[in-house]
Amino acid sequence: MAAKKPVVEADDVRDASLRVSKRMRDSLKAAAAVMGRPLYDVTNEAINDYLSGLKLGDPLQAIRRGARARR
Repeated sequence: MAAKKPVVEADDVRDASLRVSKRMRDSLKAAAAVMGRPLYDVTNEAINDYLSGLKLGDPLQAIRRGARARR
C-alpha cells in the first residue's frame, strides 16, 4: 500500500513568507517607535525606497510597442 505524501513544500513556502512578513512588520513598527513617527509614514517611505530601487523601465513604452505589434 502506498502512503500518501503530505503536501508540505507549499506550506513551508507560505510559512516562510509569513515569517518574513511578520519580521518586516515588526521592524517597521520598531523603527517608527524609535523615530517617534506614525507607522504609516515609515511604511510608505520603506515602500517608496524599495520601488525606487527597482528597474522597471517605462511601462508606457512597453504598451506602445505592444499596440504596434498587433497592427
